[in-house]
Amino acid sequence: MKQSWIDSIFLLGRPFSPLYSMCMRIRQIAYEKGILKSMAVPRPVISVGNLSMGGTGKTPHVIAIARHLQAKGFRPAVISRGYGGKAGRGPVIVSSRNEILEDSALSGDEPCMIAQQLPGVPVIVGKNRFVCAKTAISRFGADLIVMDDGFQHLALQRDVDIVLLPAASSFGNGYVFPGGHLRESPAGLARASAVILSRCEQVPFNQIELAKNKIHELCTSVPVFLSRTSFTGIRMAGTTELARQVSAPAFCFCAIGDPDSFVTMLERHGVTVAGSLFFQDHHVFTRKDLMQILNKAALCNAEILLTTAKDFARMEGLWQQNFANRPDLPPVGIVEIEAEPEKSFFRFLDAVLPGAVRQ
Repeated sequence: MKQSWIDSIFLLGRPFSPLYSMCMRIRQIAYEKGILKSMAVPRPVISVGNLSMGGTGKTPHVIAIARHLQAKGFRPAVISRGYGGKAGRGPVIVSSRNEILEDSALSGDEPCMIAQQLPGVPVIVGKNRFVCAKTAISRFGADLIVMDDGFQHLALQRDVDIVLLPAASSFGNGYVFPGGHLRESPAGLARASAVILSRCEQVPFNQIELAKNKIHELCTSVPVFLSRTSFTGIRMAGTTELARQVSAPAFCFCAIGDPDSFVTMLERHGVTVAGSLFFQDHHVFTRKDLMQILNKAALCNAEILLTTAKDFARMEGLWQQNFANRPDLPPVGIVEIEAEPEKSFFRFLDAVLPGAVRQ
């Protein structure tokens, strides 16, 4: 029902897609010609972004890339717009190298999740990504910047442009917003340094090959890498221990770009999904929402609630304050995942980074 409603909205917006696409192209040319100014920082910048409006697994890939850079001896920092938070132009320091300083209400859910999973990596948010990057360099000695959701943010120059596309539906219905999920024309991939096809575990090999062929038709020289999403376990709220299996019937809820993939992953790992409830991406949970979730879970005889780490970051305070100490209610389990790009992607990244350092 929800997807049918979205498709209807896109159908109404389809006549305006060429106009939006043209505006995005004019904006890009304005940056290329110097009409709009693009600023540079004296450290390499890796942008991790989307062509679509969500549902690609971008945040886990930001984390995977930052961890790889740490392991290589870099001192990376992550900068983000902080969508859904109240950071404004920023910069707001979500985490230093030693501690988390802000919650999701100010930073947004994705930066909060990144900060929780990347100890030792500063996370800074704000609309002005140039100032965020400068802050990371001056205050924390960052020698490399990872820009979350940066493909369309042309105001900050980058050295490596990584674009994620979902393997299951690389270009959606093929239309740019408001007629589809695309932020700009697929021709924009020509700006990319590399493309990652995400969630490849969800589709057959021949569909992956079709997606690669479509990409190479648009930009023959851009390398395409494959990535899968790995289920690492379920962590009960208030604990740190991960369990690989849950035997109790579960009620699943989330507010992410591709909620169906969340349920599919759980079922693939043996979870009995008794019911589910989806909210709009980045939805800010209220007490009323949590009551609705609990009521629907009760109707399904669910014994545990399961949600994503990103969603729990937005609701943790509310849950702890109102429901955590109620033994009559089902507990909340946070589903932990990791992005696993193929090893050749990291070899590519290692190869292009040395030449990106500015003196």
